[in-house]
Amino acid sequence: MNGVCSGAGGAPPDLYSWEEVTTPFIEACKDLKLGELLHDEVFGLLEAMSAIEMMDPKMDSGMSTNTNPLTFKDAVDSGHLPLANVKPEDAIGIMDESLSSLVAWLEGHSLVQTVFTNLYTHNPEKIEDSTVQSFTFCLLKLIGVIRNIISRAGVYEEEDHQPPVYGFRLLGGEINNLFQLLKDAEEENLKKSRAAKGKDGQQTDESVAFQAVAARLKFVRVFYLGLSSIEKGEMTEGFKYLTACKEHLPPVINSIDRGTSAKPGQHMLGFEPLANQRLLPPTFPRYTKIKDRSSAFSYYKTLVESILSVSCVNQLSGFHSVLNFFQDFSSSCPCLLSRSILQILYAPLGLNPAAYPSSPSLSASRSSPAFQEILKESCRTFNAPPALLPAPARPPGQPPSPIHTIQVKQCLDAFFHQCSRPFGLLLQSCGHNRARQREKIQIILEEIFTVQEEADKIDNMLNTLSLKAEGGSRESHELYLSTWLMYHVLRLMIRYVLSGFELELYAVHEYTYVFFYLYDLLYPWLISYLHRAETSISEHNAAMELKKKDKSKKKTKNGAKKNFRTRPYSIELAIYQAHLLFCDGMFKFLVAAKKEGKIQTPNPQFDNECVRYEHRFGAFVGLLTPPLAPYTQYKDVVNLTEGMNEKELYLRASNEFGKARQILESVYQNTEGETEQRREVRNLIILTKTNLVVSSLLSKDSVNRTLSFEFTLHPSFPLLKLS
Repeated sequence: MNGVCSGAGGAPPDLYSWEEVTTPFIEACKDLKLGELLHDEVFGLLEAMSAIEMMDPKMDSGMSTNTNPLTFKDAVDSGHLPLANVKPEDAIGIMDESLSSLVAWLEGHSLVQTVFTNLYTHNPEKIEDSTVQSFTFCLLKLIGVIRNIISRAGVYEEEDHQPPVYGFRLLGGEINNLFQLLKDAEEENLKKSRAAKGKDGQQTDESVAFQAVAARLKFVRVFYLGLSSIEKGEMTEGFKYLTACKEHLPPVINSIDRGTSAKPGQHMLGFEPLANQRLLPPTFPRYTKIKDRSSAFSYYKTLVESILSVSCVNQLSGFHSVLNFFQDFSSSCPCLLSRSILQILYAPLGLNPAAYPSSPSLSASRSSPAFQEILKESCRTFNAPPALLPAPARPPGQPPSPIHTIQVKQCLDAFFHQCSRPFGLLLQSCGHNRARQREKIQIILEEIFTVQEEADKIDNMLNTLSLKAEGGSRESHELYLSTWLMYHVLRLMIRYVLSGFELELYAVHEYTYVFFYLYDLLYPWLISYLHRAETSISEHNAAMELKKKDKSKKKTKNGAKKNFRTRPYSIELAIYQAHLLFCDGMFKFLVAAKKEGKIQTPNPQFDNECVRYEHRFGAFVGLLTPPLAPYTQYKDVVNLTEGMNEKELYLRASNEFGKARQILESVYQNTEGETEQRREVRNLIILTKTNLVVSSLLSKDSVNRTLSFEFTLHPSFPLLKLS
């Protein structure tokens, strides 16, 4: 339509001139082929992904078949929201549906699209039924506690958690007698249950329903007490309540079917899914799906077990044990709340002062040594640097040790203080979801760059003092701090590369240079540094053993020899050696498979492998050590390997898998218990055996065999399958 808009707010009438463009637009679209898109400078991919498709009910909140959602008053007037004398079956249904909505919020959806679809939460003071009112009060306060815990830990992204409440009240300090209200409602339902029993004392459906209501009230009461105690820093009390909470879950789960559900074509009693349809979070549109009740309570069971499993973190000795615990816990993909509680629970974490506001309740629970002292002790126990050990006793008249002066101590304190930030971020990164952890590792590696330079300077200084300064031991003091730092850097680099498999970032044709980088650079460097640390700590232990005053000189000598034979990192070294052999075998196998055309590769006309290679390992550019392996180095190795026959490559790959299996079987036999490490070793044994058989078969006959890769036994190492 041609016409003129009169304008708004006194604008000139000829300010806007509207013209119908539908017909010319459709005609212009006919020139586009199937799949083609028209790109404009002001409307690129980001704008296209952020745009809302109008008139689509899933994306456009203004589109709905129900244009008049029920308000609190309308629901009360229509009987959809009973405020008094709620039947026990209805109370069970309301509570179960509310707890299911809470799970949806914990999984990252908006509060207003989940919990606040329960109309009881809009005006809880107007509820007359004591059971529903006390439960609603507890639900709102529980949300407040969870929000505080998650915000304090600060390890969430927008896809994990939506904290805005959009003006709804969470009753922070308004209900001071909540515990008593829940207790009274629980006892009232137990009395009704006893009164509803048959004449002979047998249970009736009504009495069982009242018991189920009481069980839910007890569960939410203990769950709230547990989390609120953790929020206040009363960890022992909190874990005691959560242990009891786990025991109260079975009667709740067993009575799920006793609650009422939404009838076909209707909403659940007391709920209006479209009540807040205009209050959408400022994120990409997501379809909100509430879990069914059985799945929701299974979620609560897993949540409580995850929280209880982190209670031992402050009892672990040494930073290495703590870091392994954080990483193992993260690998089980726990929910955000349990990840946040772990971050708060580990007392020495001082990652962000704004994230841990000082309060009497929290400071009382954080009585552990400073984080930098823990890192210093970690380095001392890892490879025993002489500068971190007590100064040797000197006869009178001899100069003191030059590496134990006040100046050296201050220098070392400054170094470990500098290490506190990247290592604190390393622990904090384990609290993020698995996808975000990869991004955080890249940030941590950038932080470590300056620490690497400082470690090299201090090592060189201590080495010079030890060899040339007056009173020096004339023994080398070289690379102790760098060895400790590089051990963690290389583990972090390997974790970064392997996470690409878990997150499915790599195409199959990219596996070749990924496994090349692991076997040719990262694992050899890690094994080398760990060997060096083992040598240092073994020599230190042997020297300490020799200094002990024993009555029998023979016993002292034998004890020293025994200590020399001790290898504290033998298990870890063996596992890394097996990983190296596995990656070597995979590299040879993939080169052979590519030569035979069993792996689909991109068309060279539209592909640049060098760009992809540099992109995959671009996070390592800023590190001094190890140096980035250039693409030309990879191509030289590939060209050399491709010179061999395919069958010979398959055979060599099977040999590498066989060597890895032998090492892993030895590790499995020399370890005890059902630890996470032992389970991983057992899975790797099965994996290497299978890959050995596949490689052997292809070395004999590879015609008409289709190859596939599965990650069922290990998240990062593929299982080879033939069909």
